[in-house]
Amino acid sequence: MGAADPQIIESLAAQIRHHRARYYNSEEPEITDDEFDALEDRLRAIAPDHPVLGEVGAPPPEAPSGAEVEAAAAEVGHDVPALAAELLERNAGDYDGRPSDPRHYLGLYVALSRAQADHPVLSLVTPPRGMDWPKARHELPMGSLNKVNTVSELEEWAARCDQLATDAGAPPISGDLIITEKLDGLSLELVYEGGELVAAITRGDGLVGERITANVAKMKGVPAKIPHRGRISARGEIVLKKDDGEAFTRFKKQVDPRFVEVKSLRNSAAGIARTKDPKLLPGCRLLTVLCYDLEGIEGQRSEREKLEFLSAQGFERPAIHFGDVTQVIAEWKRYEGGARKALPYDIDGLVVRANDLTAAALLGELNNRPRGAVAFKFGNEMAVTTLKEVLWSTGDTGRITPIAQLDPPVFLAGAEVRQASLHNVANVRGMGIGPGDQVLVSRRNDVIPYVEKVVVSAGRPEEPPAACKICQAPVNVEGEYLLCRNEDCPAKRTGRLKTWVDQLGLLDWGEVVVQQLFLEGLAKEPADLYRLQAEQVANLKRSDQRSRFGAKVAAKLLDPLNAQKEIPLPTFIAALGIETVSKETAKLLVNAGFESPEAIAQADKEALAQIPGLGEIKAEKILSGLRARLPEIQRLREVGVVPVKPSAGGPLAGLSFCFSGASDRPRKVLEGIVEKNGGTAASSVTKGVTYLVLADPASSSTKAQKAKKLGTEIISEGAFIALVQERGGAL
Repeated sequence: MGAADPQIIESLAAQIRHHRARYYNSEEPEITDDEFDALEDRLRAIAPDHPVLGEVGAPPPEAPSGAEVEAAAAEVGHDVPALAAELLERNAGDYDGRPSDPRHYLGLYVALSRAQADHPVLSLVTPPRGMDWPKARHELPMGSLNKVNTVSELEEWAARCDQLATDAGAPPISGDLIITEKLDGLSLELVYEGGELVAAITRGDGLVGERITANVAKMKGVPAKIPHRGRISARGEIVLKKDDGEAFTRFKKQVDPRFVEVKSLRNSAAGIARTKDPKLLPGCRLLTVLCYDLEGIEGQRSEREKLEFLSAQGFERPAIHFGDVTQVIAEWKRYEGGARKALPYDIDGLVVRANDLTAAALLGELNNRPRGAVAFKFGNEMAVTTLKEVLWSTGDTGRITPIAQLDPPVFLAGAEVRQASLHNVANVRGMGIGPGDQVLVSRRNDVIPYVEKVVVSAGRPEEPPAACKICQAPVNVEGEYLLCRNEDCPAKRTGRLKTWVDQLGLLDWGEVVVQQLFLEGLAKEPADLYRLQAEQVANLKRSDQRSRFGAKVAAKLLDPLNAQKEIPLPTFIAALGIETVSKETAKLLVNAGFESPEAIAQADKEALAQIPGLGEIKAEKILSGLRARLPEIQRLREVGVVPVKPSAGGPLAGLSFCFSGASDRPRKVLEGIVEKNGGTAASSVTKGVTYLVLADPASSSTKAQKAKKLGTEIISEGAFIALVQERGGAL
């Protein structure tokens, strides 16, 4: 890979600094945590030594000053003990929901800090609004961790650590690891001395943070006193637990009637934890501090001893696990598989550390972060990569979809992503996206790759094509989309073949089969399928070009096809692949009294538009589509394929059937039998459905349970066929 563009590198770095500052200063974040991680991951990939990657947190904003401060301070006097006592009293009232006069409180705080800057009361109260929390240096530097996103990356980390440990004369670390949950909260250091809390300091830049002791002292999980009398420093996270979310919502609505709901537990916790607003201070009692690291105890040899000490002192901590690399992977999969969602708080990964403190120290650092610990993130949902080019793909209906080609590919939610949909021409133009751009890619719902936005533009916006890439016909711009209107376009031809076999429920006729038949010139339209000889299909080459379909596959394809030459009229119409005409639309036409495709094609547009559920636009598409298909319909009749109008008084009239589970015949074939004989095919079990047809009538499936509750009779496929025959119906 060549050297990365310096402008791209600096643009990514600037965005990381900007969003980090908003995150740690408790402003409303502009992007999600996943987006921020994606920015960092991309910069790390193209400029691993960039200094921004070694930075931690962000400095708090500068405190304002003004004439109001001077006036307030002049009104409260100069008696230090009196100032301190009243400041404590009024601050306690703030936390208990009895806010003091803001101007008077400001005067007390400023006057005391000017009279005695190091007065201990100043560290026990909340600064007035408009003034900064006091700064404090961490006793335990609060750096970040390097991270891995996949099992293979974790294994590589462990192998590298083992090699470094061996080189340093220490035992491998991979057999003795400790796992803690990576909490999604606001990082904090708690300092205790003489058994009492003396400071609670936010992360800040990792070396110096804000002393928010007054707020933290009101939070759950923070002991007012501990048995240990020496000076210790504990590291933790401020979180809003899920169980406290409802109480938090009620509290916020009382303060701000415009507040609707908690959208992010982390952001809600961060916003209250550093607040100086007297109306919001009572919310600190709804937050919890969970601790997971410790400094200041001599003689401890393992991470396990640290965590056991924290528990013994009364601190609340997240769950811990121990084991080797294999057990770490198993735990990670367990959390991803559902355990994560069941937790009372949010986490975004696991922290994996060497349990042995001596071995961990010997491993040193990487990017100013300890080598012996790593954040094992859950499957990334977003990543930043380079857009190589945009391909414009013509689909089955003629709609042309822009598809982003990504280089390098990204690994998201357990899968490698090399391309992602850009949806439509309007989206491409709106994003101003083009080759060379750095783009943010996601897998929405962990399934569909999607380009979210341009992170850094290369300045070469993509130009949509003027012609279809398949047939070279001019393209039409219709609303948000590009469309190929050439009915002979190979993409549309194969699309119509696929629609035909899909509507008939021919499950073995996959896309590869249809494509091969078209490429070999054996099938250009549905009627051609019925002219196929078994030998022709048997001799077709598979997609790997190394073998042929063979006689068994040919029979498996052709026998069900030729068994369905009498096709229910709604299915026949839907199978023609006319734009906007689904099976439900076709049923509307049939129910309106039309008995053949030709009759519909001869109808008046206004008459069709009057049918409930259609309208003028759809009526026009139905007419133009069917009239264009009349020659094809005639050729279908010539090979014996005929549409059959459902019999109004047929053998199954008044009966409705829902098919579920495996069956010998394709479900659509069974539904076709029902409709052809005057019955109704239902997609789900509802009140009024006569029969539920299952492979195993004794099944305890959800549909079976619902059928029993509603009184719907459950029968097998064999019983259904027997019922049709007994009533004189046709199969």
